Amino acid sequence: MLSFSIHPDFCPPVNGVLPTEQRAQAAISLLLKEQRPINFKTVAETAGISTAWLYEHKIIKERIMYLRAQQTPKAQVKIPPKEQASSASKDAMIIALRQRIQKLEKENRDLKRQVEVASGLLYQQGGGKSQQ
Repeated sequence: MLSFSIHPDFCPPVNGVLPTEQRAQAAISLLLKEQRPINFKTVAETAGISTAWLYEHKIIKERIMYLRAQQTPKAQVKIPPKEQASSASKDAMIIALRQRIQKLEKENRDLKRQVEVASGLLYQQGGGKSQQ
């Protein structure tokens, strides 16, 4: 059975259904007890309420945000040493990428010059009038 941080007599169930705030608090307690992640989605799903409702209620919202911040982050996936790139291969990749950047920058400069020349020719053909 779910434990309540709000006393159940405070707002008794109506037709066997707990008020929304009590369901939210009970869901948080259950998630903590089961050591499951605390976030708006898990609380909403566990309590059977909308995430919008959680965001609209300041006390619940702040509690979820506080508990979410207290959780330890999941361990990062470590790549086995055999699958990690060596320093030499990383250096070779950096050199290749720098060369590619230089080539693209030169190509970009050349294309800009061509556009300037073409614009000049069009301007001359138009008799000095701008063609926009």
